[in-house]
Amino acid sequence: MEISPTYKKRVEILREFGEEPTSANGRWRISDLRSRGIVTPVSRTWCRIGQERRFVIQQGDREKELVRIARRIAENVCAWSIRELNPLVVHQRTRRLIFVEVEKGAMKRVFEEFLDQRFRNVYLETDTKWVMSHVGGSDYDVFVRQLVTRAPLEDVKKGIPSLEKIIVDLFEDGFVYGVSRSPDLAHLIRNAFSTYSIDVRTLRTYARRRGNYDHLSKFIEWLAVVPPEVLRDP
Repeated sequence: MEISPTYKKRVEILREFGEEPTSANGRWRISDLRSRGIVTPVSRTWCRIGQERRFVIQQGDREKELVRIARRIAENVCAWSIRELNPLVVHQRTRRLIFVEVEKGAMKRVFEEFLDQRFRNVYLETDTKWVMSHVGGSDYDVFVRQLVTRAPLEDVKKGIPSLEKIIVDLFEDGFVYGVSRSPDLAHLIRNAFSTYSIDVRTLRTYARRRGNYDHLSKFIEWLAVVPPEVLRDP
């Protein structure tokens, strides 16, 4: 499978403008091209040609309320519904499975607070293999999970995860979300890279924190959605 020629090294782009890569003017040139929607830096030495396009989770009223309550207890909160991934997958999720992630020390207190606030179908996750066997019949199952330290969020204030975080988590815990290492996961990652701007630096840092970057990078390389050199760029 041939990779679409949408990635170029910064040095190649700058040479087209007669700029030196290490010069201040070269750094300004890349910043200017990015502001004009011509290139998007994705790693230290590589750019994707085209305007930056971020995938942003839209929180519903229920997610917003869960975030508001969780913030009374937890310093860091992330909340999103699995249905937000529907545009990226083949088989749409009809369930409104919501994940509320907080730091480990706050998980139990946040869970108990949700119960005190009379939220129904709320579960405290004990481990990743535990989740799917505890899904109830409600359209609004809520799972309180651990938020990995310094996990990348698209919007910290609202507690919205970045697409880089979602890709890493799905690869590591796909069965939890009902998106295992299957054609569905492959389709999602392929769509993510072809449609949206993925910061490989952010992806790599978080995946290494979760201890799965080597396997994930090999999977992405197998999908042929980005040049292997970009994935290996330090």
